[in-house]
Amino acid sequence: MPAERISRERLTEPPGEIYTTTVLEPSFRFMLDEYFDPLLETNRAWAVMLGDTGIVAPDNVRRLLGALDRMSEEGAAAFAEFNPDFEYFYSHLEHRLAELAGAAAAGEINLGRTRPEPLTRMALRPRIIRIHGELLSLVEVLLDLAAREAGTVMPQWTHMQPAQPSTFGHYLLGIAGALLRDVDRLAAAYRTTNACTLGCGALAGTSYPVDRGLVAALLGFDEVRENTIDCVASGDHGLETAAAVANIGVTLSRLCEDLYLWHTDEFGLVEIGDSFAGSSSMMPQKKNAYPFEYVRARGARAVGEMTSAFGALHNTNFGDIKDVEEEMVPPVFRGCDEMVTSLRLLGGTLGTLVVHRERCAARAASGFSTATELAAVLHRKSDLDYRSAHRVVGHLVLLATTRGLSPGEVGAALLDEAAREVLGRDAGLADSQVRDALDPSGFVAAHQVQGGPAPEPMRHALAGARQQLADRREWLDRARSGLDEASDRLTARVRDYLGDSHG
Repeated sequence: MPAERISRERLTEPPGEIYTTTVLEPSFRFMLDEYFDPLLETNRAWAVMLGDTGIVAPDNVRRLLGALDRMSEEGAAAFAEFNPDFEYFYSHLEHRLAELAGAAAAGEINLGRTRPEPLTRMALRPRIIRIHGELLSLVEVLLDLAAREAGTVMPQWTHMQPAQPSTFGHYLLGIAGALLRDVDRLAAAYRTTNACTLGCGALAGTSYPVDRGLVAALLGFDEVRENTIDCVASGDHGLETAAAVANIGVTLSRLCEDLYLWHTDEFGLVEIGDSFAGSSSMMPQKKNAYPFEYVRARGARAVGEMTSAFGALHNTNFGDIKDVEEEMVPPVFRGCDEMVTSLRLLGGTLGTLVVHRERCAARAASGFSTATELAAVLHRKSDLDYRSAHRVVGHLVLLATTRGLSPGEVGAALLDEAAREVLGRDAGLADSQVRDALDPSGFVAAHQVQGGPAPEPMRHALAGARQQLADRREWLDRARSGLDEASDRLTARVRDYLGDSHG
């Protein structure tokens, strides 16, 4: 018969009501939702290993695997009732395992094991893969938009003042580059996460001849986290994942803040499709760009979830990682799940984006955002040093704005006047040279530097970004197939023990 208590023989009293309702049952509910399938898979792999190494008799291994299959068929809903006598999520499942396999067989399943098991890692892996896939889909949308709008000249701002003109495609390509770095951070977090801690014991491993590598392979891990103290005491996989997700949130927030601003009537540079816009219950004229608000808010929360995870891990004493995971892991999981939603929403929204190109060009032609090129032309075409040329053009802008002149109304005469007032001499440029320098399209075409907005560096950068996207998709395919192949291997090994009747 299964024991009525699993691991409380050291204690003389059952769990108290307050302890049960505040600690034990919430922990049980969370783990039942997140860890039911990972724990069954872990138990299968451990049972196979115990049989292969001869630590446990084959008959008991078969009983264990058969019972685990039955529990899988019953599903997590069969364990919805919390029993404080069993205390922990693991103990509830072990009690049912004993009912199905017998106490003698079930008593072997935790041989050489303790918490933490790699359940958080197993629950994080598919989350990281989902975020990775959605992020690559968003990058593809951005690259397609960047190619479409590579020639759309528009201003850019620093300190919310006109800075220099660029193109809408150049801007989007910059966002894509930042997100591709976020993709690499996710892949690094996956590598840290995908290391198996099973067999670490309480901190010194076990004296049984367990095969940690076999278990890791059966569960799809790329490696064994070797040092057994490191296994018990480290939670960097959660923190690294949270940090990667938070960084994505920061990048998306920057993009959404810009698009949100450019979507206003005051800017009028872009517009999202009606199918992604919100209305007002009072003001009939409203077309609200809600998706940008939603994604920005979730980005801020992702940073907050990372802070929560860091705080929980920072306050951990050695050996308490199995307990602190209950504080560290939920915010990490929430951050991951919300990021998937944000990426899907933003990708769909950007698929409807209309860029008002004439409005972009008109804004680029105002505000003297091309002044740096006029200074550069003055430097190249005269004997002035660059700082002197910069001072002359700065004074030119002062004169023009004081007199209400637009950049298109400025010529060589005003530049000469500015030069005389600053340096006591004429600038010496022709009208055509001044007007060409102040033209936004000419500005963009002149900026041929690597990574710049001119057509040739843009073509090169787009090609490079698409190659990076393809490379990251290959990594994602390998990660997915690695988990699928491991699942198939474990299923085959279980069939080896149970025979065709359980195939």
